[in-house]
Amino acid sequence: MANNFLFPGNILSLHRKAVEKLMNAGNGDAALLYLCLAAGQNSGALPWVPQRVEEAQNALIQMGLIASDTPVRPQPPAKLEDDRPPEYTTQDIALALQNGGGFQALVPAVEKLLGKVLSPADLKILYTIYDYLALPPEVILTLTGWCVEQAKKKGPGRKPTLVQIRREAYKWQKAGVDTLEAADAHLHRLSRLNSRGSQILQLLFGESRAPVPKEAEFLDRWIQLGFSDELLLLAKERTIYNLQGFKWTYMNSILNRWHQQGLTTAKAVEAAERGYKPTFSKAGPGPTSQNPVASSDIDRMFQELQQANLSVPRKED
Repeated sequence: MANNFLFPGNILSLHRKAVEKLMNAGNGDAALLYLCLAAGQNSGALPWVPQRVEEAQNALIQMGLIASDTPVRPQPPAKLEDDRPPEYTTQDIALALQNGGGFQALVPAVEKLLGKVLSPADLKILYTIYDYLALPPEVILTLTGWCVEQAKKKGPGRKPTLVQIRREAYKWQKAGVDTLEAADAHLHRLSRLNSRGSQILQLLFGESRAPVPKEAEFLDRWIQLGFSDELLLLAKERTIYNLQGFKWTYMNSILNRWHQQGLTTAKAVEAAERGYKPTFSKAGPGPTSQNPVASSDIDRMFQELQQANLSVPRKED
């Protein structure tokens, strides 16, 4: 059975330099993805989430083993129809208002926050949040109040629509915000994201604005990990240098790698990238030595000599 692996077409060969780069990087995910690509497959053969694929791909790009436009992901499947809430009728809303439950008390409270009487269409949307998303009334009121505050920032007298509130309710429900305590924590995170996120956008791009949802996903993680301005600027610089342009996912992979390596300052990153080991000089070892040469540079010089079929001359006795 084992001999079957030696049949023509069953043998996969890799260039020695590629193997050395993968070994030196010590990135198992990058090595697995490279094997998939070398075997003519794509990331669909690996049970990974998209972010993990993206990070492995970026690592291979940095090693120079694949180009930035190399396709690694399988074609996305046909989009399935999203789960949709029930089509609530006017009778459904009337019954909910007559039952004397939480929805009956919720309606006037929301109307007070919005400063208007809810229309039949508004009531159906509100009932969707209450019944289909199953958010408690107190969470819905907290959500509505937050949406009102966000609308005020866009101009005096501005109020959110129920459609906008429903859109935000889906995000809260997905984030598991189903208690007042969770709502308070979520609002604190959103406030920090709006403040620090705007600062980061100004820092990176000179743009004074709030982040869009996709940007907010990356910014939220960077804020949670506490990356400094100095480190963010260095990661942006490396991203543009390697890709000749900016890409959020690529910069994110750089920052994640530095975080995993415990590199929290630009100086620490630069020192790690130089990879200095014990050094040697004519003056001997010690802090006062001049013109140190890294052992990694010595190894490189010997490798270059070997490649040129040269040898180091031995001193004649």
